Amino acid sequence: MFLSCLKVFHFHIKIPLRWTNSVETIQINSVRIDKLRQAHPTKRNSVSNSWEQHRVLIAGGTHGFGLVLAKILSRSGASVMVLGRSAEGVREALVQCEAEAHAAGYSKNQVQGITADLSHDGEGDRAVAQCLEKLGGCDSFFFCVGQSSRSVILKLAPHEIRSSLDANLMTAVEITQAVADSVCRAHGHLVFIGSLAGKFVTPAMGNYAIGKSALASFVEAVRLETEPRGGHVLLVSPGPIQRNPAHEATLPSIHRYDDQVARHDLPDSVGQPGGGASVRLLDAEKLAHEILFSCQQHHQELVRPKKAMLLAGLIEWFPSWGRKILNRYTSQKG
Repeated sequence: MFLSCLKVFHFHIKIPLRWTNSVETIQINSVRIDKLRQAHPTKRNSVSNSWEQHRVLIAGGTHGFGLVLAKILSRSGASVMVLGRSAEGVREALVQCEAEAHAAGYSKNQVQGITADLSHDGEGDRAVAQCLEKLGGCDSFFFCVGQSSRSVILKLAPHEIRSSLDANLMTAVEITQAVADSVCRAHGHLVFIGSLAGKFVTPAMGNYAIGKSALASFVEAVRLETEPRGGHVLLVSPGPIQRNPAHEATLPSIHRYDDQVARHDLPDSVGQPGGGASVRLLDAEKLAHEILFSCQQHHQELVRPKKAMLLAGLIEWFPSWGRKILNRYTSQKG
């Protein structure tokens, strides 16, 4: 808004020639406006400029939000390796990322893929070794792996809680340990996609919250050890993300919580994104650009929607009051 006002002022003001040389004055004003624009670049323009030839490994980059990130980085000129559990999923992701790179004028060869199951020992090490070999190194790492669930925590079998920890925490451990040295040497970014569930425990989502809060603690420990060595660590805590409407009808995961909701006799609304909480779905493309911009700014955490960050602070300082507000957003409806 401020820059727009300056632009209008610059082009419409009339300066009498007897006061000063009009051409010289316009040139000075243009320099000032250009400097202000450089100091406040748009997020999307600055993202596309800074990731060219950047070597990136994306765990979970074959579907969902991880794929959105992979496509944006591909068309920004980054050398991208996407990691997924399914060979078919990796192939489909490569086709999409190669198309993005080609449309932006970059080589399709800058996009690579690997199949790996990070829940198995040794797979994280193998994936990083492949990345270092094929890309010649790894400047930044994005962890976009996780598994949500719906349950009643007091009736949950212990092995199901362990499963949440395995899916949301343990999948990050080995691959992070393997890639950290390369990222630190490059002064790059270690980015972990967590969840608001890592900050708030809401009805029927306690098991997921256990896994994501454990991931958040792991990320903080990684930060303490990598930032002194030049690495930047970013934890992203988003609410539910809007799916691609073109694919929504064909995704089997839309009803993935139906069995859990029925088994635990939970309200149908709990099966909705965010456990049925009253929160607007996030735009995936916008969130991805915000994450990449946060990397450039070396932010330590990104919470979306913004009001969730305020609520987290409120709960920290005024627990009873903050939780009453949280309950208003997350009250279950049949």
